[in-house]
Amino acid sequence: MTPDGHRTRTRRGLAAAVAVARGAGLPTADPQVVSERGNLVVHLVPEPVVARVATSTAWTRSDPSAWLAREVSVAAHAARRGAAVIPPAPGVDPGPHQRDGFWVSFWTYLPCSPQRADAESCGESLARLHLALADYPDELPWLTPVRDQIQDGLAALEREHVLSSAELKALRVRHEAVLAEVDGIGGPAAVLHGDAHPGNLLLADGRWRWADFEESCRGPREWDLAVLAGNFTSDVPAALRAYAEVIGESPCRTTDLAPFRRARELEAVVWLLGMAHLHPDRYAARARSALAELLDRPGGSRRRATTSIRSA
Repeated sequence: MTPDGHRTRTRRGLAAAVAVARGAGLPTADPQVVSERGNLVVHLVPEPVVARVATSTAWTRSDPSAWLAREVSVAAHAARRGAAVIPPAPGVDPGPHQRDGFWVSFWTYLPCSPQRADAESCGESLARLHLALADYPDELPWLTPVRDQIQDGLAALEREHVLSSAELKALRVRHEAVLAEVDGIGGPAAVLHGDAHPGNLLLADGRWRWADFEESCRGPREWDLAVLAGNFTSDVPAALRAYAEVIGESPCRTTDLAPFRRARELEAVVWLLGMAHLHPDRYAARARSALAELLDRPGGSRRRATTSIRSA
């Protein structure tokens, strides 16, 4: 996508957010863009409400509304159970709402610090989130990031002729391999955040709060732990110990996370390739490098997965 195309999409997404907000009775005179990376995030000043517009994320998904509906539902349940999350906006239908080809949801605006949580805080916060979601009553798909996110991302790359047929085939073969590798392993099923890297744990209103539940799903807790662990090196044991202390179990072994980290690495590379198509100046060099590194290694490589791409 050209810079002009990106600006046009941002302008159209902002117009859609304003139109939906106006219909909901929210202020629209002074919308402030907070972020325009994976999603367009707009603060509806002066209300403590943000409109979140699926822009780049929608490009990689066959049904963006389903992802956003799950996000709203899971985050709302966690908030009702007292979990530290960025909750959907109160007093208004949080959505998702469709307008002019965009999907929009409403969230509580909380100013966030740029500070990142350390390993112990991440492990503890993730455990408390899992406990809060233990009684989530609705159906959720199984391991959405490993299944649908990669499958839909590859379909989008094929549709837009981003990769060669050989590259697409190699990535699909690797996808089949990671699906087979994670099938039936891990502990009991739980409701997962799905994208539990430290960039989605925000310091807001004096608490570490989880945000971005678009990839929420059911699956073994090892998936969320693998995503979290992929962002630390020597601190991985500390994160796993902190998680285990809250859950009341023995710490998970890092070797148990390896298959999930390989799956996460594939997901991250497919995501990067999509973002490189949409934002070439920002992502193209990194995407090609990550693709080459992935395809040059055997499928069983245990090297550290790149799991924080989407926070860039």
